[in-house]
Amino acid sequence: MKLEKKLAPLRRLLGDRQGVAAIEFAILALPLFIMLFGIIEVSLMFFVNSALDASVHKISRMIRTGEVASSKITLAGFKAKICDDMLLSFNCSSDLVVKVNVLSDLSSATSTDPIDNSGNLAITQTFDVGKGSDYILVQTFLPWDPVVNFLTLSSAKLSDGRYLIGSSALFRNEPF
Repeated sequence: MKLEKKLAPLRRLLGDRQGVAAIEFAILALPLFIMLFGIIEVSLMFFVNSALDASVHKISRMIRTGEVASSKITLAGFKAKICDDMLLSFNCSSDLVVKVNVLSDLSSATSTDPIDNSGNLAITQTFDVGKGSDYILVQTFLPWDPVVNFLTLSSAKLSDGRYLIGSSALFRNEPF
């Protein structure tokens, strides 16, 4: 009998269903918000990466057709054209790194590792648009500030916590 009296409050507590929805929401809220913010982060990164890629291919065509050489567009002007063509470019004009090189042939095309062992952006900007019929490799790198800082989506992060978005275009100049 004594044991039944001692367990009675526990039975009442276990039988009480008030507040169950609030407790269930509290348990599920953190994973839900992590997923929502993760979707937002990945979506924005994908959108900016797609915009950068489209802009690089569009503006690189100016090199291919000889417009950059004939207009004497500088590296700063080329970067400005890429950033102006992008939607949601944020800090594009100050952060964009561009490397334009002439290749001797297609077999010499190699990708550049833009991040050094310390996690710093280690790209030297070059701007050689070549002449007619030259092979040109245009590489662009844009550090991206994460929207949600507590998510780790990639191991390719810079030492300051930013991600690196990149795009490249390989083509042969038209004779000009």
